[in-house]
Amino acid sequence: MIDSDFIAHPDLVQPVNRIARYVDAVEQTESATAPLTAAARHWHGTMTACTAAGNGYRSRGLYTSLAPDAKLILIRTMNEAGRVPTSCITWALEWIRDNAATYGIRVVNISVYADEIDQTLDHPVNAAVEELVHQGIVVVTAAGNNPLAPIRPPAAAPGAITVGGLDDRNTMTDRDNHLYPSTFGTTALGIQKPELIAPAIWLAGPLMPESPQQRMASALFAMDALDDDLLVELAPRLVISAGLSTTAWDVSTLPHLRQLIADTIRSEQLVSPFYKLVDGTSFAAPIVSSIVAQLLAHDESLTPEHVKTILMETARPLPEVDPERQGAGMVDQPGAVARVLRSRSFAG
Repeated sequence: MIDSDFIAHPDLVQPVNRIARYVDAVEQTESATAPLTAAARHWHGTMTACTAAGNGYRSRGLYTSLAPDAKLILIRTMNEAGRVPTSCITWALEWIRDNAATYGIRVVNISVYADEIDQTLDHPVNAAVEELVHQGIVVVTAAGNNPLAPIRPPAAAPGAITVGGLDDRNTMTDRDNHLYPSTFGTTALGIQKPELIAPAIWLAGPLMPESPQQRMASALFAMDALDDDLLVELAPRLVISAGLSTTAWDVSTLPHLRQLIADTIRSEQLVSPFYKLVDGTSFAAPIVSSIVAQLLAHDESLTPEHVKTILMETARPLPEVDPERQGAGMVDQPGAVARVLRSRSFAG
């Protein structure tokens, strides 16, 4: 996982620590453990890592990924100023190139991008992605969240699987599927991006442990679960943590308080004391990465070209949506896995 930064979230380290290595591309150091305390730069990477490989430990398995047993290398690229320099992304990719054999790296997810609008192989990030693909590593990248913006490195790399967004309206019905507003276009090398789309909204991502937002969520859901008598009794002690007014609440104002709690949970997009809704192609890409991990678990001989072909040939296009915006269509995990299993059966 190449991203802003990460913490050792319970969904990644409990009950078994699956973080094989934490690498800092800003300081150009590495260690056996990821940071334990969250700062602002940690949330994006931690959420993408849990989207790709979280086991839902904090939700008792409810909000799990498609690759909950996968081991992870977490690589920080965001500096103290909140920027992700091209040099850090390049260094991260080169570290993977040099250490892939040692750690058995087969899939790389990149949910950050470089500032430069350079879609050629002259850009060091695009060139480094191509080198990894030629090395046999599948590279999955987020397309971006602006339909009016150009495709940037690494999403512009020809060999990358670039992922746009799907909005499924939080239903299980295909007729509700719509395009998420993500970046698209044909690169200077004539490559159409994205190749696929995947769910990019209505996704449960982890709140940072012990962060103000996580404490607020815990207080809100605790208040929501109380009966009327306990809510009146405990509200004065919980409203500040919950981010609510310190008004003196009594039985006569309980309906207003309960509505305020519900409205705050909705406005903050909270789904539990430990998770909230997240959106963006940053989270669509890890879903595809987790599917790639499944494919490789079934057949480790698959090359990046094979994986891309399988995903695109089994994808389901959205009707009445320009192929330029969705590529081959929405990723179909059951179809892709079934394709690999059939191929193995025929080979056997």
